[in-house]
Amino acid sequence: MDLKKSKINILLIGCGPHAKRIYVPLLSKYKNRVNVKCIVGIKEKEEDINHFLKSLNCGTYFIKEAHMSYERLHPFVEKKLDGFVKKYDINGVIISTEPLTHVMYSKWALKKNLSILLDKPVSTYQEVSTKANLAKKILTDYDDLAKIYKNKTKISFSLMSQRRFHPAFKKIKKLIEDCYKKTNCPVTSIQSFHCDGQWRMPTEIVEQIYHPYCQGYGKCSHSGYHFFDIVPFLINPSYSKDKLYDEVTAYSTVVRPLDFLQQLNLTDYEKLFGKKLFDEHNKFSKKDYEKLMENYGEVDAFTNLEFKNKDKTITLSSINLAHNGFAQRCWVTAKGRDLYKGNGRVRQETHIIQQGPFQAIHYHSYQSKEVNPNKNQGLYDVGGEYHLDLYVFRNTKMIGGKTFEKISVKDLNKKIMSDKSRGHQEDARAKGFLEFVEFLEGKRKRKDMTSDFLTHRMGSLITSLIYKSIVSQYHNKNAKMGIKIK
Repeated sequence: MDLKKSKINILLIGCGPHAKRIYVPLLSKYKNRVNVKCIVGIKEKEEDINHFLKSLNCGTYFIKEAHMSYERLHPFVEKKLDGFVKKYDINGVIISTEPLTHVMYSKWALKKNLSILLDKPVSTYQEVSTKANLAKKILTDYDDLAKIYKNKTKISFSLMSQRRFHPAFKKIKKLIEDCYKKTNCPVTSIQSFHCDGQWRMPTEIVEQIYHPYCQGYGKCSHSGYHFFDIVPFLINPSYSKDKLYDEVTAYSTVVRPLDFLQQLNLTDYEKLFGKKLFDEHNKFSKKDYEKLMENYGEVDAFTNLEFKNKDKTITLSSINLAHNGFAQRCWVTAKGRDLYKGNGRVRQETHIIQQGPFQAIHYHSYQSKEVNPNKNQGLYDVGGEYHLDLYVFRNTKMIGGKTFEKISVKDLNKKIMSDKSRGHQEDARAKGFLEFVEFLEGKRKRKDMTSDFLTHRMGSLITSLIYKSIVSQYHNKNAKMGIKIK
């Protein structure tokens, strides 16, 4: 396959809220470099997708319900995709489907020798939060794909883990590396917190398929992978050979939908919205919910990790992830609203990193309102749409530099995205997309890819380990899990 084509021909598989916000605008913006030949969606979303794509000149294919699958491509669908590759001379594929189908489409693309840009996570499963064999399979899936990809030396396989491309995380990584070089001290602790600020009504928890709980997985399979990946990505450069961890342990506790319904019960909702209005949109009784939600996935997940070397703890980590937190929703139905970045969603994120007695790095990013492209005042202030500040504290007598330094994302980030797709996290996604394009253009080597698939084993291992802990907790067993590193 000639990677130095004058124009890159792309197949986009999946056109949900994330693809609409990120990939479609990017494919349009860089149409002089990238030619999106065909977009694949599901039949039930055909009208919505066609309306959205009316300004983008490309083919479409909609998979009928009878041809949908998770484990293996339906023969009819595989034949169609094979035909598109030949007809349009495709050399790259973006996979932006629900995570249940990631492995299936990735195996197909590898078989066709296509370069891949895959949304996170690598894989998940229905009922993964209640079945140990499925939690274990997450790591097996990664290893299986990595084994195939290793031998495909002429293509690139990248994961869209945008924090790796984000200038603030690049800065943090550099600060950690600089301190390590002067002290030989690893990161001794890292505390990470992320809240989506998504408030879902009880009926939505049962019926919503985008970022669902009803399929037996939740927050850890939604945005969780970003943090299971970024923690090892940041701390790995801070270990000398004699301190590098050879074991990871995890202990996780979660809030599930039935817990959430105890926190805010049906009577509470009736009081908050008025009984008449709430009853118009609420389809189920308390007994119905208790039966329906019994095996639903995690709403919030709080995890403690230990990174150990020869049974000695080198780094402590907490990764605390919440869907249920501060939001701006004040309406009873989500009908017609953007479920990705709308519907009252507000993001808040922190990371606190200690490097022994030598350095502390604090990352703070707090939104207070839903994304509004018409608002341009106070964007970088606390509570603003773009807010992100780094605070760096140094033991200056030991490592030099300033005792305290404040760094704003305003000084680090170069804007790429605009309108409803704007924001520094979206700009980071754009950089991941552009790296993928550069590889296809022959301008970037595989070894220089920031998020190459072969560097994601630890993220997949941690995801698998956390789900194994969640499953054990569900079955009232010992929830502390450990795994030796190969």
